[in-house]
Amino acid sequence: MGLLVFLGGIALLLVTFRLAYDMFTVSPDQALHLEKGQTLDVALAGRSFGVLILRVLLLIVMGLMSSMIANRGIKLYAECLARRLAEASHAVGHEI
Repeated sequence: MGLLVFLGGIALLLVTFRLAYDMFTVSPDQALHLEKGQTLDVALAGRSFGVLILRVLLLIVMGLMSSMIANRGIKLYAECLARRLAEASHAVGHEI
């Protein structure tokens, strides 16, 4: 079970990195809706900048949450493995 949780967290991290890559490969002019040869619409540029900041914050939260999920999966897997080793050594100790 721990291994599945870990792999799920890694999958979420990969999705987060892909979204970040897609977001940061867009040119600034396109991200802020700036047109060449036209006057700057401060309201539209400000709104676009606010949306961009919100998306960056969401990416940070997604990265943190997915890394926490992967970390929890590693802990679950390690605890299960330790329990199995303890049971095996306990069983061997009774046979002697």
